Order: sequence, then structure tokens, then C-alpha cells
Amino acid sequence: MQKVYFRAGFINLEIYGDNNGISEIKFVNFYKNLSTNDENLKLCIDELSRYFKGELKSFSVKLNIIGTEFEKNVYNALLKIPYGQVRTYKEIAKSINHPKAYRAVGNANSKNKIPIIIPCHRVVSNSGIGGYTGGISIKTNLLKIEKYL
Repeated sequence: MQKVYFRAGFINLEIYGDNNGISEIKFVNFYKNLSTNDENLKLCIDELSRYFKGELKSFSVKLNIIGTEFEKNVYNALLKIPYGQVRTYKEIAKSINHPKAYRAVGNANSKNKIPIIIPCHRVVSNSGIGGYTGGISIKTNLLKIEKYL
């Protein structure tokens, strides 16, 4: 497992991955200039750079999604939310054939280890923007990049 860092204007990311794919992205308050020879990590940095410039709408980087079967179903549903659009927790629950499990969807969303690429920021509550593990300001900025807000 290798790690690299990515810096966008309002956020620093610590990214973990290997030949199996990107397994974790963490929001951090620091930046380290680390290089990598891993092609997938290089692609991840390139795609994140283009995403934050508003030039990339769909990621192709290989992912190594870790979680329960339910969580993986939620993450796969999140990957289907188009750039610049949002879905409610309830809509995600219905889409995975668990229509009453919207709180469980929220819980799975909060455990997402690969934010931004698995776009948990595109899930909102019925009454507003909802929460975000990285903080509401990060969620708001991500949705602004995608021209939703």
C-alpha cells in the first residue's frame, strides 16, 4: 500500500492505494510532497486535479471498495449519481431495494472510505443539504464545483 497527497484550493487529501485500486481518501490538514510509481495513484492525482478544475465529470481510476455487502450496494448506487446532480438518502435506499433503510444508507455514506470519487457529497436529506463527514463547507464546495449550488 502506497500513499500520496493531493492539494486543492480548500482541501488536502491523503490517498492510499495499490495494484488493487484506491482504497482510502482522507481529508487532512497538512500536505506532504510524496511521489509514487504506482500508475493508478498517478491517474488518481491527475483525475482529482481535473475534477477540482471542473474539467472531469467521471472518474476512471481503479477502486478497491471495502465494506459490508450493504455498504458496497450503497457505494455502487452512489457511483451512478450523475455529476452535478443529487439524490436523497431515501432515493438511494429505494434504488438498492431497501426502501425503508434510508438511515442505514446515511450510516453507510458516513463510512465511505473513498469520498469524492465515490460521491457521497451528492446525497442530501429531504430537508436540506444534509451532513458530511468532511464537513458541510467541503460538501458545499464540492457541489459548487459540480455547479449544483
